[in-house]
Amino acid sequence: MHELVCYAVGSLLIMGSVYLFSNATAVIANRGYFRRFTALLSLAVLMTLSAGCSAATTAQDFANVITGILNIAKAEIPALPPADGAIVAQWTTLGTTLDGQLQACIAAATTAGGKKATFLACFNAFAAGIAGPTELAQLRILSSASQTKVQLWVTAIILGVNAALTAFGGTPTATPQVAAQPPSHHDVLAIARRIRPGSPSGL
Repeated sequence: MHELVCYAVGSLLIMGSVYLFSNATAVIANRGYFRRFTALLSLAVLMTLSAGCSAATTAQDFANVITGILNIAKAEIPALPPADGAIVAQWTTLGTTLDGQLQACIAAATTAGGKKATFLACFNAFAAGIAGPTELAQLRILSSASQTKVQLWVTAIILGVNAALTAFGGTPTATPQVAAQPPSHHDVLAIARRIRPGSPSGL
């Protein structure tokens, strides 16, 4: 029963974190401080509820989100123009490698006692790798339509990473700019709803 509660709270925490990060600017600029306070309070409540769950469970939930987004990206590569698809495939291959390293880091951290600082280091390493300047430079030469899709995947991954970094007391990283325009928060939430944390495929 405890594991079920942790799973449910973890899923809500991830969705709440993604929602908050994806709407932070809009909340501050257009919706006033009361809405911002409400969003922060809701996330704080979820953080409090998750306190009884292990840091390892929380880390794995966030890692599953990242896996899920990468799986979505890989599944949609065939819809891109072949030249663009080849470039994006290199980025998702890198992401998959980094995701494997993240999973291994989480497993090792769990075995070593599951300290938050260790999990934080795992996600910091992933964040540094997925947004490497060489890889991002390649994504910026894609066609505009492909850039728009890739920007959504990049943004969703960074939002998931930033939610994990925040949960473990770290500092969020800036979202890399690939396309001319950032994705709408509706698009980000749509991709978040396609993720099922904890499932083997991440989807």
